[in-house]
Amino acid sequence: MEFSIHNLQKYKLAVHIVQLAMAVVIWILDIIVMRSTATVDGRLGWNFGYTFLVLPAVIYLTMTVRFPRTRKFANPYALLVIDLVWCVMALSAFAAVANWNSTGKCGSGCKVSKAVVGLGVFLWLFWVLSAAMSFYGLMYYKREGYLPGASRAPNNAAMIDPDKEAFSTAPHDDEYAPVHDVEEHEEHELHDDGYPGGNFVGRVHSPDYEPSSYGGSYAPTSTAHHDDLEASTAYTGYSASGYGGSQNSRTGRAQFPEGNYGNIPVIGEP
Repeated sequence: MEFSIHNLQKYKLAVHIVQLAMAVVIWILDIIVMRSTATVDGRLGWNFGYTFLVLPAVIYLTMTVRFPRTRKFANPYALLVIDLVWCVMALSAFAAVANWNSTGKCGSGCKVSKAVVGLGVFLWLFWVLSAAMSFYGLMYYKREGYLPGASRAPNNAAMIDPDKEAFSTAPHDDEYAPVHDVEEHEEHELHDDGYPGGNFVGRVHSPDYEPSSYGGSYAPTSTAHHDDLEASTAYTGYSASGYGGSQNSRTGRAQFPEGNYGNIPVIGEP
């Protein structure tokens, strides 16, 4: 399994759970030793009291970094200090029981007290491991500005191409959807003179009008402009060249072939 720095808090949570479980076992073994014929003094009592101190430390070290609302209390310096202090206390706790065993006051509980010392050594090693994780988290915090795994950004945020983000100001290539170029394309189409049938808006976007003699309505000021307007709006989808051999003029009007059109009857005349 590949190690991910964003899962550091999960690994640290597992370490603290093991620490808490071992502290509970040591607490039970201390009670067994106390109920034996051993002569109990402060050295065994300190080890017994230390098991109670593990619980609040584990709660702070695991819960503050786990929930977004409590992360403001998860100061990386405080996390490291607590791990180091509890590491030193774990060392002193099992060392005190080992010294107590060497005095011969353990009585019938010597075997159990030796088990307490053995578990205390492993508990201390786990505190060393958690302190190392906290130290790495502090270094990461000083470099990145947040604890590993505590950022709201996705774990694969580094894999997201910033040029492909929706609100990115970086230039986009042809593969990206050209949403930002819609107006540019429309404006180009409206002002393109290469297609007479599609430049109507481009030709009349700023015409000059003056009142006509028919009731104050407005009409184009010049005949040339009127002809140009008609030429621009002429429908050239079906040209006459396909049927009579004539070609369209440059203005886009259909040109009929020459012929005698006088014999064509007029509708309404005899």
